[in-house]
Amino acid sequence: MDNSASPELSTQSAFLRIQIAKVDRLMDLVGELSLGISEVINSPDLRGLELAEFANSAHRLQMLLTEMQDAAAELRQVSVGDVFRRMRRMVRELERQTGKIIALELIGEDTEIDKLVADRLYEPLVHVLRNSADHGLELPEERLMAGKSATGTITLSAEQQGGDIRITVADDGRGLHRDKILSRARERGLMGVTEEPEDWRLWQVIFQPGFSTAEVVTNLSGRGVGMDVLNATMKSLRGHIQVHSQTGAGTQVILSIPLSLAFLDSLVMRIGQRLFATPIDVVNEVFRPETAQLTHVSAAKGTELIRVRNSLIPVCRLARFYNEDSSPLPALETQIVVVFNTTLGLIGMPVDEIFDQQQVVMKPLQGQLEAIRASHGCALLGNGEVAIVLDCEELARGVH
Repeated sequence: MDNSASPELSTQSAFLRIQIAKVDRLMDLVGELSLGISEVINSPDLRGLELAEFANSAHRLQMLLTEMQDAAAELRQVSVGDVFRRMRRMVRELERQTGKIIALELIGEDTEIDKLVADRLYEPLVHVLRNSADHGLELPEERLMAGKSATGTITLSAEQQGGDIRITVADDGRGLHRDKILSRARERGLMGVTEEPEDWRLWQVIFQPGFSTAEVVTNLSGRGVGMDVLNATMKSLRGHIQVHSQTGAGTQVILSIPLSLAFLDSLVMRIGQRLFATPIDVVNEVFRPETAQLTHVSAAKGTELIRVRNSLIPVCRLARFYNEDSSPLPALETQIVVVFNTTLGLIGMPVDEIFDQQQVVMKPLQGQLEAIRASHGCALLGNGEVAIVLDCEELARGVH
């Protein structure tokens, strides 16, 4: 008699259902373990001591901790396809309500995201798809007159890029109406009456609370709340949004969200008495500038540029960004400049000191601290101190 398990039983036994609360508890414990190990390794009692074997053991322990953090984070990951497939039924309903023919294409359904992200992503994605169906895609007869297929296509895709998950909603419709958006932005005082902003700046106003160009409010759109919900959700998930649009060719809304919300590989820096951290994957380079590299564009506004090879990079002074530059700022030549990659281009930020690269435990800012601009939350460091995690995308919008 063959006692070997059948393939069906083997497949079933390879999976185990676990309550999300238990996984969250494990994540919290791994975070506390990380802090505990850092406290031991960085203990003041060890300073000045020659402990070669301790250093080797500490390195191995940190390597194991990193693997444990990655494994714990993987336990909370689910396929993004579970969220994507829920959109099919909604698109069928949108076809009925709008009188349009819509094809929904799903790409990258096997991409895994944090369960917390998956749970919070559904409603914002619904708003984006509704906007694509209602405002973006044309009626069949309009599409035929424009030389397009009668069927409008919305593509929902996901892919991993470095430490981020990138989710894109793209349609092949009419694109955003630049003149109408600019006119409404001027009416609301979001743009100057003679201001002619670049596209990327103008598209940002569609995420303002209550902003809408619709003349008629329908059950699909027109209230100006959908994109506001998306923007608030993305900020809470430490993500950012890009919008690309071409008249007659369609619109892309790109959502970039960190792969893990609990742990962050970061670069820790000091400015004055404060500690700051940024995701390590947005750091382009770190250097101490020379006088020949510096350019002052406007003394009135204090605009500074720094030359890196053949490019001029805008400088973001945190004191100026937070309106705290009442006292003279230190000369750039005396500081270290950290260059960040952002969707708007490179920016440089002067700091007084670079500590090191650390995998830190992330916690949200609460109470009055929630109002801190350009922050994703706080990082708990091994020495017991707390660093503000900077949102480099928002810093870039302040200088570009």
